[in-house]
Amino acid sequence: MRDVKPIYADIDAMNADAFVAHLTEDVTFRFGSAEAVQGRAAVAATAAGLWSAVDSLTHHVLNTWDFADTTICQVDVESRLPDGTTVVTPHADILVFDGDLVRDWQTYIDMAPAQAPWPSGPGPR
Repeated sequence: MRDVKPIYADIDAMNADAFVAHLTEDVTFRFGSAEAVQGRAAVAATAAGLWSAVDSLTHHVLNTWDFADTTICQVDVESRLPDGTTVVTPHADILVFDGDLVRDWQTYIDMAPAQAPWPSGPGPR
């Protein structure tokens, strides 16, 4: 069984360099319904954009399932928003590994709970 918790810990620390070190150089990353991005630099930029909309994140890994090179993760992400509101959003990640590094990451998440409290329009993208 793969231990994905260190990957999520680096996301929670909002440390782009540490996070992308878990990814292949040519990784494909798709967050929600956004267009997929390719490469570590693009993933780091995407993550920085997401992190700029929250004060903190905590990923609670509830379950993982491994199938050959693929790990499916059931996660509750706890986001503390700039207005002090805390929102928990369930999501699923599909991580396809190349050795110890993720080469394809797809996040399936409904961002509506995190967007609702924002008075000035949509929240994180």
